[in-house]
Amino acid sequence: MLPDLERKLLRILVNFSLQQRRMPMMGELTRKTGRKDKDLLDGLRRLERERYIEWPDPPNPQNIRILEISDREAL
Repeated sequence: MLPDLERKLLRILVNFSLQQRRMPMMGELTRKTGRKDKDLLDGLRRLERERYIEWPDPPNPQNIRILEISDREAL
């Protein structure tokens, strides 16, 4: 099961990409989560490590590709 921040980030990425047809910028993630950039980068790296996202160009979240849209253990 993903920790709260990672689960929240994944939901934001999925919803934002569906509604806006692009990935959010770091400032938008900061505003939506209320977290600092360092925490967000750590959370995104964990999502990448666990293969929920593919992130070829850190720290730019614009190039994130979603591989799995929900928490595996929550299903």
